[in-house]
Amino acid sequence: MRPELNIASPCRGICRIDEPTQLCEGCLRTIDEITRWSRMDSDQKLAVLTACLDRQQIPSKAEASDKSASIADGVPGNASDGCE
Repeated sequence: MRPELNIASPCRGICRIDEPTQLCEGCLRTIDEITRWSRMDSDQKLAVLTACLDRQQIPSKAEASDKSASIADGVPGNASDGCE
């Protein structure tokens, strides 16, 4: 058994769920992944991070590039204080 790693949450403080994809617009996690994060082991967290990277590579709709630009510019919209 390998030791647990301290893997930081990918939360970027832009916590807003995109209705069509059901993904957080800031970190690209599902609601389930967000709520379970603190209870996941290292392997589960790494799997979620890999899924987020895969999701980042595939725009879900034509406006995705516009959203990405505003997120990259730090325009939070209805952002919360962040999640875990």
